[in-house]
Parts: sequence; structure tokens; C-alpha cells
Amino acid sequence: MPGLFIAIHDAPVRALMHTLMHTLTHTLMRVLMRAARVLFLAVMIVVTGTTVGSAGMIRDSEIEAGLETLIAPMVTAAGFAPGEIAVRVVLDPDYNAFVAGKRVIYVHSGLLAKAGDVREYLGVMAHELGHLKEGHVQRLDDALQQANSTATAATLVAIALAAGAGSGDAAAGVLIGGNDTAVRGFLASRRRNEAVADEIGIELLEATGTSAVGLRDLMARMARQRSIPESRKATYYSTHPGANERLRTLQDHVNRSPHSETEAHPHAVEIYQRLTAKLQAWTEAPQRILARADKLAPDATMASYMMAISEFRRGDLTAALVHMDALVAQFPEDTFFHEFRGDILFALARTEEAASAYEAALKHLPQSMLIKLSLGRALIAGGSDAELTRATQVLREARDSEPNWAFLHRQYGIALGRLGQISGADLALADEAILLGDRQRAAQLAKRVLAREEVSQVVQSRASDILFRYGRDAE
Repeated sequence: MPGLFIAIHDAPVRALMHTLMHTLTHTLMRVLMRAARVLFLAVMIVVTGTTVGSAGMIRDSEIEAGLETLIAPMVTAAGFAPGEIAVRVVLDPDYNAFVAGKRVIYVHSGLLAKAGDVREYLGVMAHELGHLKEGHVQRLDDALQQANSTATAATLVAIALAAGAGSGDAAAGVLIGGNDTAVRGFLASRRRNEAVADEIGIELLEATGTSAVGLRDLMARMARQRSIPESRKATYYSTHPGANERLRTLQDHVNRSPHSETEAHPHAVEIYQRLTAKLQAWTEAPQRILARADKLAPDATMASYMMAISEFRRGDLTAALVHMDALVAQFPEDTFFHEFRGDILFALARTEEAASAYEAALKHLPQSMLIKLSLGRALIAGGSDAELTRATQVLREARDSEPNWAFLHRQYGIALGRLGQISGADLALADEAILLGDRQRAAQLAKRVLAREEVSQVVQSRASDILFRYGRDAE
């Protein structure tokens, strides 16, 4: 649907698999995938959870921008540049957050729904920023390489099988019965990483004058929900420090910190309430939202917004537009009201009006990749040369800001193709194919570009590079 994009991403899991793949036979690959996922959980704050690869990822400009705004002071305190850390939302009801890559924090929709307040969200994010600041994702990959032996891989498969059965006791039994020194060392390093992330998280909260009560509450939640009692855990094979031990550390800090009783800033509370209300409107049954929006929303404005989203989801676009016309008239400076109004108009095939709405949104938030994507799609649907020219501009900007999203390359390629720039379109589709793992198609498209006459030097160079890298796959 327009506006709210849901995608499947498995790259973090593949990266972890890479260092273990050659140690197992092909018949164990499915089991290895599960093992890699278990290892990936080692850098998560996790009560129960899954990975990005097994769940949809919500791409919503307002939700992402709001979540990133909330953590901006801590991002700066951690030594990162403003806007350097991205936050993405995984559509999953479990309470979970984790890091992947050097600059991305993934948050489950369940965490946002279940967190007591914005301070709990900030506490979780402080911990995850600790992982990023210390480079724990790269260290995880290094540790996997050190543990890379056939015996270790077999042990990891056993871990995965026990975990897959849903029994923490079974997993503990497998681990306690094992004698793989490499795995013991690997999981011990994970425990140390969690402890370090806690320490840095506390420092970031303190540096920004933020109460650590939220992080304390998170740890209390973990202590209550651990599937194996602390007294029965094997110390070496616990992938996190004991929840009770971490809770004591956080409680000691809360007792000493001058910021513990500090309430969250009203603007932060407002942002968080709006984001969680919007997420609720997108994920819960539309009829429930429509019946209870006035009770679920923090105010009348958000109630109307939630009803507009619910009417959109159930297909009553006219009713949705009535809500959004009123909200835009009342709040003409609100970026995201303009954006969602554009989504409704696009769904109604009123593409010129939709593009105007997206342009209005982009005026207020010119760096938004997702708004540029929506605008580009509306302009492609319009189809005039002027619209297609503008579409290539905004889609190129969107692609450049997030080059690893294959869908952006496809949309850019469509716009170029409609303008008659076929070689450029083929290159864009070749880039999409590379990201999707279809090297054969990428090489075929590059060959097609090079077979044409009067191809620019830039285009020719890029096509030659693709063919050099993937040409054998096209043979």
C-alpha cells in the first residue's frame, strides 16, 4: 500500500551465515540458518523474539523520523553525527530490539506497543546505542570466525535445534552437556558485550539528563520472563548476563542518579504517543479502531488520524479523505498529514493531486526518502514527460540515500524507461537484480546495455563493471 511499505530483509542473517557456511554440508543448510538466527539473538535485548529476516519491516516516514528524533540527543552523546543512526520497525508483536550493521537499530512493533512509556523506549535505545558505539556487530562476526570449525558448527546446530523446540531447558541441557571450548568463549563474549552495552546505556542516559527508570523497568520485565530460572542457568552459556544481576546494577544507578525522578520532556511524550497511536491504527483491526479511537488516541486530532488510517485500510477511501482534508486544513504545516492525504489520493487514482500533496509534505521534510519514493510513484503514474523527469530526480535522490533497497532501483528504472532512457533503466534494473541476488539477470542486462550504440561513457563503464563481476553467471 502507498505510504506504509512492508519489506522482507534477511541480510543480517546471511552475513552471520557466511563465516560458517563452508563448515557444513549442503544437507545441513536449513539447520544452519536457524543456528545463525540464534547467534544473532546474542546482540539483542530479547525477552522473546525473532530476526528481521522472518518478519516484515514497516517503512513509514513519520514513525522512523519520530523514533530517530527521540534518540537524537543520545546519538550525539555517543559520538555519532546527527542523523547517522537509523531506526527501523519490524512488524512483530514480541518485545524486542537489536542492532544490525554499523548504523541501524531495529525495533519490534511489539516493543513500541508494550513499553510503559517513552522513557522505557529511550532506555532500550540507550542500550542498543551502546552496542553500536562499541562495534559489537563487527566483533560478533570476528568471534564467529574464531569459532569456525566443524565441531563448533555441529554444536551450534544442536543449540538451534533445542531452541527451535521452544524449550529453554532443552537448550540449556545441550549446552551444559557440551564441551566445545570455542562456543563457551563465544557466548562468554556475548555476555560481556551485554554488560558493556548496559554500562554505556547508563552513561548516555545520564549525559542527556534522561531517567534510567525505563531501562530498569525493561530489565525487570526480562527478569520476570526468563524461560529458565537464574539458579538453573549455565553461566558460560547464558547469552546475556543474568537478568537479576543486571536489574540490581540498574536499580543501584536509579537510586543514585539525580535524574531518576525526571519526567520525559512533554514534546517527547507527545511524539511517542502519536507514533504508537499511528502504529496501532496500522496493525490492529480497523473496526476496533473505529469503534474506540476516541479512547485509544491521546487527543481528538489523533483520534481522527487513526480513523482515517482505519477507513483507508478497510477500503473506504472517501471517508478517509474527509478526515485528512479536515486535518490538513486545520494543520497545514503538518508534514505527515499531507503525506497520508497523498496516499489516499494516489489510491483513488487522482495522481496529480497526490503528487501535489507529496510535494507539500516534502517541502516540510525535504530529506525524507520515503516521501520522495511516494512522490516518484505518483509522478510515474501521471506519465507526462514533465512528471517523469521530476520522478527520475526524486527517485534518484531516494535511491542514493538508501542504495541497498532494491525496490528503489526498480522504481527509478521504471521512470527512466518511461522517459525512453532504456540503457539507464536497464542499469537500474541490473542494480536491483544484484541486490536480490539474481546475478545472472544483472549480467544479462549489462550485456544488453553494452550491445547498444551511442551509450555514454558513464553508462558503459557501469555496465562493464557489472559484466566483469557477474559475467560468468550469464554464460
